[in-house]
Amino acid sequence: MKKTVLIVGVSSFLGSNLAQFLKETYRVVGTYHRTPVDMEGITCFPCDVYKKDYVSSLINVIKPDYTIYAVGMSSLTDCKLHPKQADALNSVGAVNVCTASERVGSKFILISSCFVMGGDPVAYKESDTPFPNTVYGTTLSSSEYYVQRSCLNYLVLRCSPLYGRAYGPKHPNWFEQIQATLVKQQAMPTDDSVVTGFLDVFILARVLKAIMESGVTNRLFQVSSRDSMTRYEFARLVAKTFKRDENFIQKGSTPFPADNGGLGAQFSYRLDNSNTEGFLGLTMPTIEESLQFTLKRLTS
Repeated sequence: MKKTVLIVGVSSFLGSNLAQFLKETYRVVGTYHRTPVDMEGITCFPCDVYKKDYVSSLINVIKPDYTIYAVGMSSLTDCKLHPKQADALNSVGAVNVCTASERVGSKFILISSCFVMGGDPVAYKESDTPFPNTVYGTTLSSSEYYVQRSCLNYLVLRCSPLYGRAYGPKHPNWFEQIQATLVKQQAMPTDDSVVTGFLDVFILARVLKAIMESGVTNRLFQVSSRDSMTRYEFARLVAKTFKRDENFIQKGSTPFPADNGGLGAQFSYRLDNSNTEGFLGLTMPTIEESLQFTLKRLTS
């Protein structure tokens, strides 16, 4: 009998891609808030993560083996503009779902971000203490802290920015915007000041599945490409990989929504993968290798 995975936020970019990948191995159940979801082979329910009693009742009925929290406000700019909403989605909602999953013995899985770190030019390890300099990072850092201190059966995956195609075509993500701009042959100013890894969301899904099947619990793993670059460099590499004109990608200066930065400030959010690679016995791909995987996945 297949084990059950509950994805809270299945209509999100992350949730929809995890659902598509995991449904081949698991019985996948999803929740959505305002965007109804119709995915083949996946049962979906409406759910407001703020309503603690409803969340608890729903999880008690489903009794999932794994509960993945894929809800959240992931735009750094939106989080800075709407800090209360960001805290509610990224922190309060996660606590409600974590508490409910704990009651039914479900392993709670939090997908976190490299932006919980402080933006220094180092390769951050799992043991480094988060000192976030963005609202987004602060809200996720709070969730990480709560889960690690209060949950008895959890996994935290701290990831570099993920890319791929989303479930909802009405709201294209940044990767989809790059592709659309290149197809239309329009100029696209792109930030060249913030350094991160970049990883295809299906590669994250593969790593997550391997960690789930290992049976390990109460661990934090960092998941990122082996190298890192700016958005400008990444967008040009996307153009090159998909055989589009790289010259449409132009350097831009966008104010980064950091507490201690602004226009022209330099930040780096590199993650050290060595613990994850050692545990799983694999080598994480470079960004170029990740994009080659993406090309094959989207064009085959």
